Amino acid sequence: MFNKILVPIDIDYPRTSKAVYDNAAELASLSGAQIRIVSVMPGFSMPIVASYVTEEIKTEARNHFKESLETFIQENCQGATTVSHKVMVGKHHEEILKMAEKWGADLIVVYHNHRRKINEAFSQNCAQKIVKNADCSVLRLRNVLS
Repeated sequence: MFNKILVPIDIDYPRTSKAVYDNAAELASLSGAQIRIVSVMPGFSMPIVASYVTEEIKTEARNHFKESLETFIQENCQGATTVSHKVMVGKHHEEILKMAEKWGADLIVVYHNHRRKINEAFSQNCAQKIVKNADCSVLRLRNVLS
C-alpha cells in the first residue's frame, strides 16, 4: 500500500489539521506507513515586504512557527504511527511538492476547501496545484469537520 504519507497542515487551523492528520494516520496504520507533517510558512521574498523585515524578525517568526508545529504534534499525533515534521518557507504548493519528491512520498493527503474561507494551505487553488503536479498519489479530503 503506502509507505510514506505526506500531510500538509496549517497550524492556524488546528481542528481541521487534526482531522486531516487523523485520516492520514488511519491510512498509515493499515500498512505501517511513516507520516511526515509539513507546514509552510509564507516567505518574505516580496521586495516591499523584505525591505521592512529584519533577519531578527524572520528568525523570531520561524521559531514561533516551529514551536507551534511542535505543539500541534505533541497534542495531536500520539500513537503507533511514525511521525516526523518539517517547517518550510515559501509558496505552499511548491514547498509541499518539493518535500514530497525529496522525501519520496507515495501519498499526499490534502484538505480541499472549495469555499476558500481559510488560508492557502487548505484552499482549492493549493490542493488543485498539488493534485495536478504531484508525482505520487494525492488524497483530497473534504468535509473533515463534523
